[in-house]
Parts: sequence; structure tokens; C-alpha cells
Amino acid sequence: MAALRSWMSRGVTSLFRYRQCVPVLANAKKRCFSELIKPWHKTLLAGFGVTLCAVPVAQKSEPHSLSNEALMRRAVSLVTDSTSTFLSQTTYALIEAITDYTKAVYTLVSLYRQYTSLLGKMNSQEEDEVWQVIIGARVEMTSKQQEYLKLETTWMTAVGLSEMAAEAAYQTGADQASITARNHIQLVKSQIQEVRQLSQKAETKLAETQTQELHQKTQEAGDERADQEQEAYLRED
Repeated sequence: MAALRSWMSRGVTSLFRYRQCVPVLANAKKRCFSELIKPWHKTLLAGFGVTLCAVPVAQKSEPHSLSNEALMRRAVSLVTDSTSTFLSQTTYALIEAITDYTKAVYTLVSLYRQYTSLLGKMNSQEEDEVWQVIIGARVEMTSKQQEYLKLETTWMTAVGLSEMAAEAAYQTGADQASITARNHIQLVKSQIQEVRQLSQKAETKLAETQTQELHQKTQEAGDERADQEQEAYLRED
């Protein structure tokens, strides 16, 4: 009996000691599991961050700058710039051509005036030589005139293109491009009008000089005929 009590006492004592050790072991297992899970948790978070960085983030689009209306306005602005450049180049070329033609006309005017002033003072050979110079000046003037008329056709085409581009800019809402193009058209038209007026003035001078030359020759011929008639009359007497 005493042995049984001693055995039971040792069993209770061992059970009590086991219960005290169970929480300690449990806590140790939790700590061990926590230590094991920490590196994996950090690795997971790091990997997830890298994945987020690798995913491209779409930028917010600008619907106004990519709309059909905006693209058309941008395109028509380029068209107005191109047509304005073409118009400028043809305008410069036409102004130069008309100026050269005007100079050729005034050269012919000067020759006619000199010829008229020498009528009755030259022999037939000298008169022929002067006429050869006048004919050469006429050919030069005609060549310059044909050149500027050809360029004028190209210039009118450039004006038409610029006007259509300005209208297209207005229709698409590119108001500034339309206004700039129309102002440029008005400017070049005024420039061409100025040089045309100078050439027309030269042509008027040429017509007056030719009329004067013809009148002078007619008068010279009349005087010569009168002299011949007077001589014939005197001989008869």
C-alpha cells in the first residue's frame, strides 16, 4: 500500500511537471515557426513589389489632343504653311520677272526716243543700224513678257491653293491658321499689284513714244513730199 501511494505520488508529480513544460514547448514551436515564416514573408513581399514595378502603368490619355478635330486642325495648319511658302516663292519670282520686263520696256522707250530725235539727221545706213538695235530690244522685251506671263499663271495657281487652304482651316476650326493665310494672300496681291502698275506705266510710255515716232516719221515724209512737189513745181516754171 505504501508502495502504491509512492508510485501515485511520483505520477502526479510527473504529470504536473509535464503540464508546466507543454506551454514552454508550444511557445518554442511558435517562435520557431515565426522565425521560419519571416524570411518567406519578406521574400513574398519583395517579389510582389518587383512584379508591380514590372507591370507598365498606362499614362492618362489626352482625348482633346488625339481627337479627330484636333488632328485635322494640326494637319490643315501644316497645309496652310506649305501653301504660304509656295505662294511666297512664286510671288518673289513673279516680281523679279515683271521688274525685268519693265526694265526692257523702258530700254525700248529710250531707244525710240533717241531714234525720233535723230530723224532727218541720219543717212540710210545709220538709220538701219539704229533699227537693228531697236528690233533686238523688242525681242528682249517680248521674251521677258512671255516669262512673266508664264510665272503669273503659276502664281495664280499658288493663290488658289492658299485660298483653298485658308478656307479648309476655317472649316476645321483652325481660325488662326486661316487668318494668317488670308492676310498673306492679301499682302502678296498688293505687292504684285504695285509692280504691275509700274509695268503698265512703262507700257503707256512705250505706246506714247511709238505714237510720237510714227507722227514724226509721217511729218518727215510729208515735209519731204512737199519739198519734192515744190522742186517739181519750180522746175516746171
